[in-house]
Amino acid sequence: MAVFMTISLYLIDAFAIYAASALAANTVIRSIMGAVLPLAGQKMYIKLGLGWGNSLLAFVALGIVPVPWVILVYGERIRKRFEIKNL
Repeated sequence: MAVFMTISLYLIDAFAIYAASALAANTVIRSIMGAVLPLAGQKMYIKLGLGWGNSLLAFVALGIVPVPWVILVYGERIRKRFEIKNL
């Protein structure tokens, strides 16, 4: 829940007058991922087993850990580079 709230607040701040559209797009993508990922989980556990299947998920989670710090350090620079104009 904390991750979803953080992302929602970021989208609201980043896309001020278009916040509703940004939140709607986020909801659509989150719903699609929530529907598709469980379908892949069963095949992953059949092929890798419980030990390596869980390890794979842990390695992916560890790989994503630096993302918040990258956004914290470079976020303003990225937002200025890809500024929304003439919408």
